[in-house]
Amino acid sequence: MLNRKKGLILLLAVVLLFVGIIAGCGSNNEKNEAGESSSTASPSSKPVVENTKPVELSVFSWMFEGADSQDSQIYKYLQEKLNIRLKPITASWNDWEEKLNVMIASGEMPDVFVSYGVDRPVQYRQWIKESMLLPLSDYSEQYPNIKASLANFEHLAKTTDNKHYALPIFNESGSGKMAVSGHNILIRKDWLDKLNLEVPKTIDEFYAVAKAFAEGDPDGNNKKDTYGYSSSAGGIWWQYPLFNAFDTSTDRWEKKDGEWAPEVLSDETKDGLSFLNQLYKEKILDPEFMLNTDDQKIEKFITGKVGIMIHNANATFYNDFYDKFKQAYPDADPKSIFTWVGTLVGKTGAQRMDGFNNFWAETSINANISDEKKKKALELLDYLLSSEGQQLMMNGIEGVHYSKDGDKITPLMTDEEKGKDKAFSLKALVSWNSDFLADSTPNKEDIVAMAKSTGDFAVPNPLAYLNINPEELDPSIPSQLNDLVNEKFVKIIVESKDVPADFASFKEEWLSKGGTKVIEATNKQAQAEGR
Repeated sequence: MLNRKKGLILLLAVVLLFVGIIAGCGSNNEKNEAGESSSTASPSSKPVVENTKPVELSVFSWMFEGADSQDSQIYKYLQEKLNIRLKPITASWNDWEEKLNVMIASGEMPDVFVSYGVDRPVQYRQWIKESMLLPLSDYSEQYPNIKASLANFEHLAKTTDNKHYALPIFNESGSGKMAVSGHNILIRKDWLDKLNLEVPKTIDEFYAVAKAFAEGDPDGNNKKDTYGYSSSAGGIWWQYPLFNAFDTSTDRWEKKDGEWAPEVLSDETKDGLSFLNQLYKEKILDPEFMLNTDDQKIEKFITGKVGIMIHNANATFYNDFYDKFKQAYPDADPKSIFTWVGTLVGKTGAQRMDGFNNFWAETSINANISDEKKKKALELLDYLLSSEGQQLMMNGIEGVHYSKDGDKITPLMTDEEKGKDKAFSLKALVSWNSDFLADSTPNKEDIVAMAKSTGDFAVPNPLAYLNINPEELDPSIPSQLNDLVNEKFVKIIVESKDVPADFASFKEEWLSKGGTKVIEATNKQAQAEGR
């Protein structure tokens, strides 16, 4: 390994060379074929420490408050492992995006930050145009874990000249799925039992059960004061699993005879609207479905005003519902009160659940920071994406947060004690790990089964992130058409006496207000991208 020179070697050179050999032997930077560190050991409480001054990085998200606490074992580990010092910048959930935009506009872009990225295409492309974001693709060969993660999202790079300027924060750990679903149809099991009904499996059974919940006095108070089904968030978006049962949606496209067409104009969408209109007219659908906040919808479900709702249904939400039912009915097992439906068998006999890209939000690096900071920012993301980094952020430090016997991991802290270490939130720079459930997670088996009941049927959006040039189509037109859909569909559900006629009028208005241009631009760009 040494480059031996002929002749005499100065004593000083010998000493320096010797020191270099010792330092090299003491490092652990060998890479395996996958590019990750060859070490498979769990994070220990004593990482290798560099002897240089730590590099400070500002990191922005709505969730990083307290991540730099000196009481945090996780933060101390990251500090020593990567020789960094983090400066968290936070905001509330309600104003984080506004705060980030103000910081960037005033020339104070954080070193590393979470944003909606490609989901705000106009803003995101402007940042790229102004050279504000580091092109991660240019550095991926040096950081194998970043490279491997970006490889799962090549379709996103097509929207920005085949380069990634942000790291998608993935939802599932190595699932390989293009689409995921964290939503479900939740139902009152105690009402099913009271009325001798089974969990509905088809859209027709959904109607029959919802009707029985509205008319069969499931709460036993001898009053007709319950509704079969309720919703929230403007009344339309949360209806997508029901539209899916008619093999359609209000915001996706389908390919017919070689041309892309918006499903919102299809006969199947008309049938879905007729179904919801029937639920409303028969007082099966909560009349406040278009006014409820998510919290109000959940409260009606918990307190027994409605029997079915569609909502987020991951581990956090499931256990939140579980705890709410336990508080409302202290003498009953919550599992005897509520359960889930999963993906309904639709009118065609198929099961469809519109899934979402297996990432949400993205992490970017400021392109205008020093090379030293860029290097440390990339090292931080690459480490968090590594097997060791994922292990650290999910389970913690062996001997501190958990003990290990073979492959079995035993927590040494309660979830509450572990949750006090806010540095665990830093995993959200690269991953949500919504599919990761520690063995200690309450109701783990039910949560896994519930997730499979929709996740196994999740389908990706075929035209997700289609990159239509603003010169080809005014970006405001799709937004205006989306507002039109929400307005007209709620009106059809609530007021229509002739759904086919009202739907035909909606189609004409949609096309006349820019829909024809959207169809032309969409097909032109889809053909250019080979979709």
